[in-house]
Amino acid sequence: MSTCQKLADIIGGEVVQSNPCVVMRLRDIRATILGRRTLSPLALPFMLSFEKNGLNLGESVLLEREVNPMLDALRKRGLKVTAFHNHWLFEEPRLMYMHWENVGMDPFEFAKRSFEAAREAGLKFI
Repeated sequence: MSTCQKLADIIGGEVVQSNPCVVMRLRDIRATILGRRTLSPLALPFMLSFEKNGLNLGESVLLEREVNPMLDALRKRGLKVTAFHNHWLFEEPRLMYMHWENVGMDPFEFAKRSFEAAREAGLKFI
């Protein structure tokens, strides 16, 4: 089993690409954009990437009520939250996106801490 697949297994997700390693799991959010139901990974991601130079990145869609719990849970685990913004117009419910990062942490530890934060914040997954 590849390293990237092992990282995907930590979050119960799938490998999106191998170089750099990107893993993803879809959030369980019943969302619409412009009145149309979406299951797009562009709209509903929990995504992590790992590069050989030690750069680890994370992104997740959040509901408004999940924002502060996720922020607190990531920071408690030593992960730096770097962005929080919207992606879409005319979506229901309101979808917000949080990004976090780390340099030098073992990728398995980054994946574990990221997913633990998501679970603590109450995020639901497909």
